[in-house]
Amino acid sequence: MYLAGVRRVRRSGGAWPVWRTVVFFGAGLGSVVVLTMSFLGTYDRVLFWPYAVQNVLLLALTPVLLAFGGPVQLIGLNFPSLGAGRLVRVLTFPAVSSLLGASLLPLVYFTPYYEAVLQNDVLHQLLRLQLVVVGCLFFWPMLGGESLPAWCTPPVRVAIGFLDGLLDALPGILIMTSPGTLAATYYLSVRHGWGPAPHQDQRFGGGLMLTLAEMVGLPFLAGQVVAWIRADKAEAAAVDRRLDRVVAERAAAGESEPELMRPWWETEPGQLADRFRSQRDDD
Repeated sequence: MYLAGVRRVRRSGGAWPVWRTVVFFGAGLGSVVVLTMSFLGTYDRVLFWPYAVQNVLLLALTPVLLAFGGPVQLIGLNFPSLGAGRLVRVLTFPAVSSLLGASLLPLVYFTPYYEAVLQNDVLHQLLRLQLVVVGCLFFWPMLGGESLPAWCTPPVRVAIGFLDGLLDALPGILIMTSPGTLAATYYLSVRHGWGPAPHQDQRFGGGLMLTLAEMVGLPFLAGQVVAWIRADKAEAAAVDRRLDRVVAERAAAGESEPELMRPWWETEPGQLADRFRSQRDDD
């Protein structure tokens, strides 16, 4: 689907950077290959901690790497009206996508769904898809700004990213400090006495979940801060251009510079303003 979208853009005369395609397949889909086909995939239903690592990174890392490949921009070029659909707006609304992302792992691990996933191949693959899709619903709009409401400005996105980082820490903390052992009977049955004790394995996995969630969240938050700075600079430059046009138009019409265009220390009443005003009159 991605390659078909690229071909369609180029056939219509548009351009698509090669590096985005490389990133999408190499880093984005490549992360899925590593997470599901390396030792993490081999032991994800034998030991707790490989599955914990796999789930966290499919939810928080893979969507970010896929986003760098520009799938949202590619969809926008091919289907401009798709992002305006009601379902897309609801699912990518910051409160909804944040709630979906923060609640998915606790609902998996602390409900019977987890043990069912361990025992059923279809549910096992379905959970992987759920993790990636839910992560994309949150990260893709937040990174690109598409389909977000107008009030979701860069400062608001920074606040949401900070809150999301706090919520992402909860599953790891709950699992690491839980007095009980998740799916203990299942894990004992598949190991037959080898490997760490199930509870020790669970605590180690919870610690890795906490660490990896924060490691992935910090660069995302830093990226939102950088986007905020860039947006602020762009807005300041646009305001300066508008003010320059106003001054040029007034100068061409022979009008004086409006008081609101002057700095506060020349317009506010007081000794400082009087001094600058007198110097200006002398000049």
